[in-house]
Amino acid sequence: PNNSSMSMDDFFKLLAAQLQYQDMSNPMSNSEMMNQLTQMSSMSTMSNLTTTMETMSTTMTEAMESLSQISLSSYATNLLGKEVTVADLNDKGELVGHTIGKVEGVALTGSNPYIYVNGKAYTLTQLMSMGAVPLESEKDDNEDSGESDEGSKDETKTEAV
Repeated sequence: PNNSSMSMDDFFKLLAAQLQYQDMSNPMSNSEMMNQLTQMSSMSTMSNLTTTMETMSTTMTEAMESLSQISLSSYATNLLGKEVTVADLNDKGELVGHTIGKVEGVALTGSNPYIYVNGKAYTLTQLMSMGAVPLESEKDDNEDSGESDEGSKDETKTEAV
């Protein structure tokens, strides 16, 4: 593999070779050697800092994922006993209707919790509303908006909370 980065060992080998083969009539000055050591030390420190930042980033990402999982689990368990409206989807993931019922149970296995309504499992992304929320078609009937029921049903099917 082609490795274009230098390690501290590589630097010390080069410095030793430079000292070994230097011109005796014009030797390397102490300040020049100290300057090179300082530069290599700075590069090593930057490399260590980069590694530390990458480790911190990975740790933070894992912590955020854990926090997100805890939040979802807590949210799902707080839905127990609550009346909800959930979206019914076909095999293609298209909205084909809705179910209204109380959350009877919560499954916390896997990466996403499931809520159980009327004995069927739903993901939290299928949650449309909580509580006694009238559907769009019921709102339209109460307001006498003049729209047909068919248009109202289509509007309800595309709306999600």
